[in-house]
Amino acid sequence: MLIAVAFSALILVAACNSGGGGGGNSFKFTDVTAQSGFNYTHGFKRPPSSESLIISGGVAAGDYDGDGWVDLYVVRGNIGPNLLFRNMGDGTFQEVGGTAGLDIDNSRGSGPTFADYDGDGWLDLFIGGIGRTDPSLFRNLGDGTFEDVTLASGLIDETNTYSAAFGDYDLDGDLDLFITHWLVLGTPKYLLRNNGDGTFTDVTSEAGLPPFTVATINSFTPNFADINNDGWPDLLIAADFGKSRVFINQQDGTFTDATTPVISDENGMGASVGDYDNDGDLDWFVTSIFDDDGVAEGNWGVTGNRLYRNTGDGTFEDATDEAGVRNGYWGWASCFADFNNDGFLDIFHVNGFPQEDPDFVNDPSVLFISNGDGTFTEMAKELGLDDTGQGRGVVCFDYDRDGDIDIFIANNQQPPRLYRNDGGNSNNFLNIKLIGLPPNTESIGARIFLTLAGETQMRELRAGSNFESQNPVEVNFGLGSATLVEMISIKWLDGATIVLGDVAANQFLEIPHPNLP
Repeated sequence: MLIAVAFSALILVAACNSGGGGGGNSFKFTDVTAQSGFNYTHGFKRPPSSESLIISGGVAAGDYDGDGWVDLYVVRGNIGPNLLFRNMGDGTFQEVGGTAGLDIDNSRGSGPTFADYDGDGWLDLFIGGIGRTDPSLFRNLGDGTFEDVTLASGLIDETNTYSAAFGDYDLDGDLDLFITHWLVLGTPKYLLRNNGDGTFTDVTSEAGLPPFTVATINSFTPNFADINNDGWPDLLIAADFGKSRVFINQQDGTFTDATTPVISDENGMGASVGDYDNDGDLDWFVTSIFDDDGVAEGNWGVTGNRLYRNTGDGTFEDATDEAGVRNGYWGWASCFADFNNDGFLDIFHVNGFPQEDPDFVNDPSVLFISNGDGTFTEMAKELGLDDTGQGRGVVCFDYDRDGDIDIFIANNQQPPRLYRNDGGNSNNFLNIKLIGLPPNTESIGARIFLTLAGETQMRELRAGSNFESQNPVEVNFGLGSATLVEMISIKWLDGATIVLGDVAANQFLEIPHPNLP
């Protein structure tokens, strides 16, 4: 269904003229952690006895209370209760975990993820667990509080669950769940089908996925993404020890392993999915371990990150060296985001590991700025991101609603960091959020195409993982100096499409599905 509409008929303007001035491109990042209200640390009561704990952590990002501002939920190890930070809309966050019923204590949580799994319009919360901490699921009651529905949902007895992704792989309207595990014996659950009644069923085997034993895969970061442009969400799994995998959706409830030798990352950890070259298909960036001496002092690889460029049919080619993004130290969570609003996605990722080779202890975060021609220049320190913490999770989001993308880093056994983007909005922007048909109320899987001066940018909405972390389900387009967008085309998973013309820059827009009343 194709619907062409007038701009004013379908778009709700949540905020406008929030920054962009057009023309300039000078920006930097400022550490605003303390003044924003983040005064906690992640940690454990005893020194971690396993790598599983040193790897764990993370942060979820989403507007849980529906006030238009993105909130954050962080796990803390077992040094104290997990924390829910409500965005106050003035540059600060207020911790409300206790009031909300999310102050889980004495746990070893990992990979929290917001998603509206029951389709009532409110973001619920999944939290993974390490060791003896099982995953948990909390239902948002719509009044600022959450109810623990773990037992009723069937999400129990899954150890060492690191990251999660929600997506409608079977196109039945509701959000299914994929969770990752690392160094787990036996055959744990991975793909969990939403039954539409608040429960989930393990369909890993039924979906044609391998058993994912220690011998076959050690998975870290999952993402549902339509990599072959057929309208069905496929699966991209970044996994350790050379086990990253590509699974193509067969449109019948099953997947086929389409991994080729091109998928060659040695220690796939974090991941980003996005159209970095603006050619209309989704590319895949995977963080790994780079050692400049070329010698592995342990059971890890040394050849660094991979940037897998989509050839247009769902297959990938290795563009790592051409793009200049191989050296990222000991990489973890990453994200694609247009930090300078020039119309091209940049790459940020966190790093570090406190054990093994001491060379990795103070690894810096990495920021690859796109040159607009398929190549990148590393500029983290130059742009104020002089960060050498034990980064695990990361959120790239516009927390202050000024039109540029800021960065929150969730560290392991250290305090977090919030870096405010100052000047990224000297170029213009357009922020778009979709209102979907229930039960997929955030329109997970929908695609937004923005055409400007004959060039098109494409974004796909995902409740996926950066590694133990997620970005909010919205898109921020950089427009450069342009003040008017020629065309916006939106395609939902159910096939509904709308086209908008002559859209003014520097707005936060909410666009509803055409079949909503």
